[in-house]
Amino acid sequence: MEEYTLQGELFRLLETSKTLIVLDDIWKEEDWDLIKPIFPPGKGWKVLLTSRNESVAIRGNTPYINFKPECLSKEDSWTLFQRIALPRTDASTIKVNEETEELAKQMIKHCGGLPLAIKVLGGLLAAQYTLHDWKRLSENIASHIVERTSSNNSSVYHVLSMSFEELPSYLKHCFLYLAHFPEDHTIYVDNLSYYWAAEGISEPRHYNGETIRDVGDRYIDELVRRNMVISERDSRTLRFKTCHLHDMMREICLFKAKEENFLQIAGICTQTSTSQSPCTSRKLVFQYPTKLHVERDISNPKLRSLVVVWHDLWGKSWKISGSSYTRLELLRVLDLFKAKFRRGKLPSGIGNLIHLRYLSLKDTKVSHLPTSLGNLTLLIYLNLMVDNRSIFVPNVLMGMQELRYLALPRRMHKNTKLELSDLKNLETLKNFSTMNSSLEDLRGMVRLRTLVMTLTSETTIETLSASIGGLSHLENLEIVDHGSKRRIDEGILLDFVQLKKLMLWIYITRLPKEQNFPSHITILDLKYCGLEEDPMPILEKLLELKQLSLRYRSFYGKRMVCSGGGFPQLQKLLLFGLEEVEELIVEEGSIPLLHTLRIRNCRELKQLPDGLQFIYSLKDLHVDEKWKEKLSEGGEDYYKVQHISFVSYYMK
Repeated sequence: MEEYTLQGELFRLLETSKTLIVLDDIWKEEDWDLIKPIFPPGKGWKVLLTSRNESVAIRGNTPYINFKPECLSKEDSWTLFQRIALPRTDASTIKVNEETEELAKQMIKHCGGLPLAIKVLGGLLAAQYTLHDWKRLSENIASHIVERTSSNNSSVYHVLSMSFEELPSYLKHCFLYLAHFPEDHTIYVDNLSYYWAAEGISEPRHYNGETIRDVGDRYIDELVRRNMVISERDSRTLRFKTCHLHDMMREICLFKAKEENFLQIAGICTQTSTSQSPCTSRKLVFQYPTKLHVERDISNPKLRSLVVVWHDLWGKSWKISGSSYTRLELLRVLDLFKAKFRRGKLPSGIGNLIHLRYLSLKDTKVSHLPTSLGNLTLLIYLNLMVDNRSIFVPNVLMGMQELRYLALPRRMHKNTKLELSDLKNLETLKNFSTMNSSLEDLRGMVRLRTLVMTLTSETTIETLSASIGGLSHLENLEIVDHGSKRRIDEGILLDFVQLKKLMLWIYITRLPKEQNFPSHITILDLKYCGLEEDPMPILEKLLELKQLSLRYRSFYGKRMVCSGGGFPQLQKLLLFGLEEVEELIVEEGSIPLLHTLRIRNCRELKQLPDGLQFIYSLKDLHVDEKWKEKLSEGGEDYYKVQHISFVSYYMK
């Protein structure tokens, strides 16, 4: 959404409803000046603003209440510490007595009442199992801090710093790697796991079936348990989805990265480095490449990692010449996000980088790949999802037998023919198309967890079943077909006992019975299915389903019923483009945990379900604008939605 469009939407919302706006961590007065104009005068809105700069609030020119959070008292600090470091469990070997309590309270003093520092200290001590270990750590803190000359703030930093020093070597590298990313940048754990693996930080344990992503999740979990990293789980799959650092912990990360010459950040002036200083580290990250003289900054022939990270995903493309990186023959990681190449050709010199383990061309402006790409036989991660142009991919991928992650282009030239049968270690395969590859190549990829594929009209259900039926470890399966009408085999999904996410954009006319769905399905997305019978009686019996999307042409009937007791775990329901549905019934007791409902372009729908009034968990409703008058306060259907925190409307 463009900035001016967003401003208009917000202004309209603030004029028509009472609203609480939360603005977190506003640093500069100028930033507040930019935001202020969207707030209409005299309306029923309030702003909760957090900042380290009181002048930001004063700048608002409106009455404000200033609230300064106090640090924790000694008593509250001790209570929080006990909760983290001394959980009530029989497994704990530390017994609280006068000696341990006094030892702990002496260490807690150095935290200055800051909850983050107390939690980090608690997480650190929770991993130490004897009184001797506690004494050692206490002496370590004392050796860093002289109470008479240290401020509380510096004491806190020493506590946080010590939490880093106590990490095992592999977790130190995992933690320092987070210095690659700008402040407030969303770090996706999936990508991070492959960065770590390519750097040799983590290796999957084949003997117990661990994937690179499994290892990444395990390492993130260890850092979260030590309160050094904040991470968010996907509520539907329970996997770690994203992570970030608390501001103070990020400063520790940057400081340690500089101290150990772990990486160099180019593009902005930081405590770690500047773009004017020569790169001596073996890791180089560009955070704003359009502002750089890239050839000047890439000067270290021993460079092992070159990564581009955009803080803003909508950032512009940037130019790079082949000579600037193809001479860096020791590179293991090369991420050229949004790069633009001369004449749209990736230089053939890419084939010189034979030590590469990670190569990403995501959203680059490339239309042709060289055959020398086949030299990169050590790759474990290859992302060829260039921008939306059609691209020719030479048939050279079969030699990359170490690949764990392969994302093919979204659109490939019709002459592209790829042999992939030897890629038996793949864990993720995206944008596989039967136009460019044979379905039979999938049979040996028994380690696959994620498969995203597009079918052509020549593909038969029998061939599809035979090719993917043995992929019993699949957790995510997405099948798209804009072509033939076909009837899916009732048992085609039964072998996928681990499947959690299923997307079927394919004409099948009839769903399998509920007993033929994998029992752990949590996300289901249907489109183009042409279902002739109401799908709800089957889908509402999928006991672990948390998100359901029924999209354009997925159902051709006129009536859908969600019966009482159905969808016991469903949290999010999306109904888009069901153009023939006239009646949607939600019985009392149905969908008891629903918190998000989207209904859009269901043109024949006569009214919104009366049963919405009974879904007390519903927090977010987004429907077409035609319902606005009825749902507004005083409208005839207001009683259905009066308990919902946020009701918004799709513009025509």
